[in-house]
Amino acid sequence: MTPRSLIAATAMLFAFSSFALADTIQLGSFASGAASLGDANTAVNYAGYSAVSTAPTGGTASTFTLSPDTVWAAPDANSTWVGYSSTAGPVGTSNPAFGYYTFTTSFTALSTAPYDGTLSIMADDTAEVLLNGSVLVPFGFLGSDAHCADGSPSCLATENVSLNNLVLLSGTDANTLTFVVQQAGAGPTGGTLDPSGVDFDASLSAVPEPSTFALMAIGLLAIGGATFGKKALTLAETRSSERE
Repeated sequence: MTPRSLIAATAMLFAFSSFALADTIQLGSFASGAASLGDANTAVNYAGYSAVSTAPTGGTASTFTLSPDTVWAAPDANSTWVGYSSTAGPVGTSNPAFGYYTFTTSFTALSTAPYDGTLSIMADDTAEVLLNGSVLVPFGFLGSDAHCADGSPSCLATENVSLNNLVLLSGTDANTLTFVVQQAGAGPTGGTLDPSGVDFDASLSAVPEPSTFALMAIGLLAIGGATFGKKALTLAETRSSERE
């Protein structure tokens, strides 16, 4: 194998390894029927309401894009504020009843390697985030509830959460993010004082496993060994020919 061939083979091996490990998942909240903004997840579904617990009540329903107006912070990149009703946000507030509003979205993971990344979230009043049933982000501290929650997640500033070594499920849309929005309330039903919604975006990338690096190193050594062996054989044949 010539030096040029060795370089080409090495480049191909690295390219193959990079392709196998390059799965990056971009997620973000968007409502039913809305453009996905290039995200890898499905639209956010409304999964139910409970006045006493954080468990979904079953079934799914459409969600709506909400304008943050001047009450909430602007949505994060690759996302929009969403709610169970078009009037649930600061513009045309319906003042949802006190309780927990559950939303879900699903996505597909292409790699079997663990994933690292970040999740950014805002909510009114606050929210808990679960991945496949395990809590990623706990509820924020409600406090005075003067303007959404006093503790993050809230509607005034993005909470950025580092995610490490996530083992995701294989299969189309096999992974589910669940957002349980806590509605504390600030007035009678049908009032105009307490909007409700959630906004999130996330980016997850597959992390190379040590075994993958080991396989790549073995491959490079095999290429190098084959090249060295061929050169040695050629040199031996040349010297033999000269002696004859």
